[in-house]
Amino acid sequence: MRHVKIAVIGAGAVGTTTAYAIMWKNIAAEVILVDLDQKRCLGEILDLSDAIPFSCTSCLSQGTFQQASQADIIIIAAGARQKAGQPREELLTTNWKVISSIIQSMQPINKNAIIVMVTNPVDILAYCAQQSSGLPKNQVFGSGTLLDTQRLRGIISKHVGVAQQSIEAFVLGSHGQIQFAAWSCASIASIPIAQYPNMTQHILDNMIKETTDRVFEIIECKGSTFFGIAACVADICECIIFNQKRALPVSSYIQEFGVSLSLPVILGEQGIEKIVPIPLNTHEQEQLQKAADHLKQIIKKHT
Repeated sequence: MRHVKIAVIGAGAVGTTTAYAIMWKNIAAEVILVDLDQKRCLGEILDLSDAIPFSCTSCLSQGTFQQASQADIIIIAAGARQKAGQPREELLTTNWKVISSIIQSMQPINKNAIIVMVTNPVDILAYCAQQSSGLPKNQVFGSGTLLDTQRLRGIISKHVGVAQQSIEAFVLGSHGQIQFAAWSCASIASIPIAQYPNMTQHILDNMIKETTDRVFEIIECKGSTFFGIAACVADICECIIFNQKRALPVSSYIQEFGVSLSLPVILGEQGIEKIVPIPLNTHEQEQLQKAADHLKQIIKKHT
């Protein structure tokens, strides 16, 4: 395998935990951590370096935006974090400026780089990065509803007593309060979820509500979330580096809607290879359109 360089921009809890998860997955030869707070960044590098002997990462260093711009994969996790009870959209004013500044500071960006946006509100900021990076749209996307999808599968798994690996279910739309579960396409051990024994619409409604509200519960208990999203981003990197071509619900630019939304995509070494034409029912199609309209309204206010 070729030498792989991954840059993580943002040395906060999400960024450093993501770097740690990447190291433990043994998927990168080199990891660069970048942050404006250079002292904090150095401290994280020194701490993370103690884990290098237990991983296959050969180099871990503190870098600049220009050095990050030449990486194979650029993960952006910088910006203000969500507070208890705070809608993700309220972070937009601050984080839009942060992301715009980062993209500008990285120019010119490696033409083959893949940018993975993690900063919230992730759908809008992924769109922002796509518009300003100069890279093809398939190479710039957000973590989207991947974490929500894993949460939902975990909740279903616990309810029915079946391993997550045997559950097919996606959370789609916009990462946040208006995301939705594509129940019409969900299954448990190949059984359509609506036909699964003792499954009711009330149970399904409660499961997606629990999925959507999980972030607020975590923030209320410990102040922030980072383990789950770090694992998801490391998984995205693994899928890219090893050209696995798995279907993951990430936030990519959807031509039909003119905005970035989470739908299943085939992810490989070139980034997004194609959008999976998941057969949503009429209600789910309406929910997807509602999410797109909501995001476009917010973007219009800030551009």
